[in-house]
This record gives sequence, structure tokens and C-alpha cells, in this order.
Amino acid sequence: MSSSAKALEPAFQGAGQRLGTEIWRIENFQPVPLPKSDYGKFYLGDSYIVLQTSPGKGGAYLYDIHFWLGKDTSQDEAGAAAIKTVELDAILGGRAVQHRELQGHESDKFLSYFKPCIIPLEGGVASGFKKPEEEEFEIRLYVCKGKRVVRLKQVPFSRSSLNHDDVFILDTKDKIFQFNGANSNIQERAKALEVIQYLKDKYHEGMCDVAIVDDGKLQAESDSGEFWVIFGGFAPISKKVASEEDVMLEKTPPRLYRNYDYIAFCIYA
Repeated sequence: MSSSAKALEPAFQGAGQRLGTEIWRIENFQPVPLPKSDYGKFYLGDSYIVLQTSPGKGGAYLYDIHFWLGKDTSQDEAGAAAIKTVELDAILGGRAVQHRELQGHESDKFLSYFKPCIIPLEGGVASGFKKPEEEEFEIRLYVCKGKRVVRLKQVPFSRSSLNHDDVFILDTKDKIFQFNGANSNIQERAKALEVIQYLKDKYHEGMCDVAIVDDGKLQAESDSGEFWVIFGGFAPISKKVASEEDVMLEKTPPRLYRNYDYIAFCIYA
């Protein structure tokens, strides 16, 4: 490592010297190491840099650097993440493969670092943008997609967000509900159970109940009735309308290109 590389960014000192995942969040346009307890949580108003160090041949390390951009992050923060990614690559000797990850369209490779999934959260760091309110528990509704790699997306807490084709997770203070749309597939239902266990352990310290609610089951059933009460009462749910995001997930994964300035970017096929 050259002395000029060492001087680039103090937050990256020691990066890539051990196998596994390291994460930095952009705060005031500078990378700040993320506590391991927050690994997997990604705020939609923020940008992150994720370094994955893997074993290579002959004891060498292989590096993948991903800069993740939340849908509500500012252009300035996104630009800072891209620039700092290049600096991190320089510190690693220019040997890293760089990836741009857009929230909701992450590569399978990126998602594979986080088991069972990443948790997208509304808000952002207190840096002139949105500040997450973590003092009081907030009810959150997620849609859970993916048969192999789980893609979890927070959707508005509203009955109108539900449909018959997907699996949903309703995370309340004392109970986590899994709502299985009538047309949802068994693999996604099984993956959702893994996510629920993760949420229970990570955010509830294992101290909450879990309930499964099947689409079309009678409200008279205890868990089903409780589920619908949270939404203000039962009402028929609408058919799913395919979104641009659903179409994107069906497309070919992004391909990576790199030029001689160590700037990498993705284009979608």
C-alpha cells in the first residue's frame, strides 16, 4: 500500500485485511464505519459503501466494493459514495471490482452477504437530510419477494398495499404477522418465515409473538381478526398491478464495466 493511498481516507485504514463484510455510511459526505449491530439495515435516505473480502488463490484476497444508494439519498451523498469507493479501491491496490447498487434493484451477489435479507428502512442519517426516528416503535409493512435471494421492501402501512399475489410481513411492537396472499408461492412463504425470525431476534430481542394469516381465512379466527383490526377492519383487497420494479426484477442482472480511471458503472440489459 503506497503512502499516498494511506492518506486518502482515514476511515478506510485497515480495510480489507480480514475476510468478511465491512460497511460505511456516508455522513456529511464522509464514510463512517457502521456498527456491526446495524449491518443489514439500510436507510432509504442514505448512501453506503460495502466491502466484501473473499479468499482467492494462493492466500490472496479478492475484493468487491458496492456503493448502495437509497431511493431518497441526495445527489451529493450518492456522488460522495462513488468517489469514496474509488478511494477505497486505491487503498486496496486497485484490485477491487466495483458495483453500483440501487435500492430495490440490488444484485444477487450483494444480497447474498446478508442473511436472510437486508432491511430497508424509511429515513436517513441526521446530516441535513431525513433523520430516522428510532425512539418509538413504528409499525412497518413489508412485501417479501424472492425464491432464492430475499428482497424485502417496505410499503405504506395501508390495507391498499396488500394483494393476493405476494407475501407480506406486518411488524408490530408485540407481534409479527405473515400474510400469505392466496396466489403467493410456497418458496416465498418459507423465505418470509426466515425473515420473521430474523426480525424477531434482531429488533424484538426474541420477545414477540408470530402469527400466520392466510388470505381468505375467516376473520373469526383469532390471529386473522387481530390482523385486520390493525388495518382498521376487514375489506376486500385489490388485485395486484405490476409495477416498474416488478418488471425490473425479471430482467437480466446488471453487467459491470470498468474504465482505466477505476470508475465502474452498471447498465441494465
